[in-house]
Amino acid sequence: MCTDANEELWQEDPYEYIRTKYDVFEDFLSPTTAAQTLLFTACSKRKEVVQKTAIFPAYDWLFNSRTPFSLAPACWVLYYFCEVKFKSDQNLQTALELTKRCLIDERETLVKVETAIALQVLLSSQEKAKEYITSFIRPVMQALFCIIRETENDDLTNVIQKMIHEYSEEITPIAVEMTQHLAMTFNQVIRTGPDDEGSDDKAFSQIFAMGILNTIDTLRVAEDHKEITQQLEGICLQVIGTVLQQHVLDFSEEIFSLAHSLTWEQVSPQMWQLLPLVFEVFEQDGFNYFTAMMPFLHNYVTVDTDTLLSDTHYLEMIYSLCKKVLTEVAGEDAECHAAKLFEVIILQCKGRSID
Repeated sequence: MCTDANEELWQEDPYEYIRTKYDVFEDFLSPTTAAQTLLFTACSKRKEVVQKTAIFPAYDWLFNSRTPFSLAPACWVLYYFCEVKFKSDQNLQTALELTKRCLIDERETLVKVETAIALQVLLSSQEKAKEYITSFIRPVMQALFCIIRETENDDLTNVIQKMIHEYSEEITPIAVEMTQHLAMTFNQVIRTGPDDEGSDDKAFSQIFAMGILNTIDTLRVAEDHKEITQQLEGICLQVIGTVLQQHVLDFSEEIFSLAHSLTWEQVSPQMWQLLPLVFEVFEQDGFNYFTAMMPFLHNYVTVDTDTLLSDTHYLEMIYSLCKKVLTEVAGEDAECHAAKLFEVIILQCKGRSID
């Protein structure tokens, strides 16, 4: 678990170390992963191995190590033993305090990554853990955003999403700040990502970018706060606009899902401005994205019918999209969606100008 080769890679290229460590395909070949699995299995199946491997009062000794290459395994220990029933609440609080401190204060990026994942599983597995971290949620989230920008690690987007669900009330006041961070990171990824379509790095960048978009979608925790919701909507629209205008349509499903979320309860004037841009993209890029568009096009029709009918251009655009799908070779799935959308319009607007 602490081989010379691993330590050498850590020193020479820490970001490559992180990428390799969290690459599921590397796990099949990694002796480190095999050793971890063996240790975990031994502790799970054999009596008294846990006590000899990691005595809980020794957490302080583990985490007081000033060698980052020792701190990372200490975090790994917490990750794997997160479901253990602590005999003392003080031990749990000590583990959380050391983990939190390590996440916020430690300089080594890999240690922060390991700590973030350990903290998240502790919060998920230990009922009493949530209360302790509540008062530190802002610095914890800020630390997570710094690491995610540095490493572009998709595992961390999962950590952030789970933290958002766990602390939705506490995160509401900083939701705008968080969304801005995520939008900046997304723009950074699509601007500086590798160009080689077939490369592993390109694939990792795309997965990470998709994770960011999904994380932005989870930040609808502030739906009851109109002022915050408007600010979040503006940031999300910038992200959606960037994808559509730059034709980075690998993320079409994610941005259209985000558009659906933003129009679920009401359709603001700025969300109506998105429709002409979507129509333009569809005209250029064909039928591949119509099925993904369908849920938020449905919202335009059913959530804000009055605005739809107030300007003939809106209805004409939706009609043109459906007509093109039904009269050209788009495939049965897209055709079914187009026919369904026509049906929804007829039923929703019966007796009005569409007749």
